[in-house]
Amino acid sequence: MKYTAGQAAKAAGISKATITRALKSGKISGTKDDSGAWTIDPAELHRVFPPVADEAPETWIMKRSAPPEETSETGVLERENQMLREALAEARQERDRWHQIAERLSIAPPVSAPDHPKPIMGFWSRFFRKGRG
Repeated sequence: MKYTAGQAAKAAGISKATITRALKSGKISGTKDDSGAWTIDPAELHRVFPPVADEAPETWIMKRSAPPEETSETGVLERENQMLREALAEARQERDRWHQIAERLSIAPPVSAPDHPKPIMGFWSRFFRKGRG
């Protein structure tokens, strides 16, 4: 049975956003169905994200929020930290790309307007002008 992104997040004890970032970056593979929902093979998910033990949700939430030296899941936290660093690097690259585009547009020569622009005539002006001429 394959996981949806939400089910995969619960099975690995991480957020759904982390799952979708991992899918988009290629860290784990999955497919989108006709409705656009992700389907992920459990073996593929747990290759990267270890499964959460069958314990009460309060227990693993407390473990995930504890300092790294108090948990045995430092590898998971380090991977999540690395993914956040990569997302930050991607955001910085995107920001720099938009900055370069803005610089090029601000340096571009201004579009010259004609010396004597033709006056814009409204509907009634054109109507009465045609009737006279």
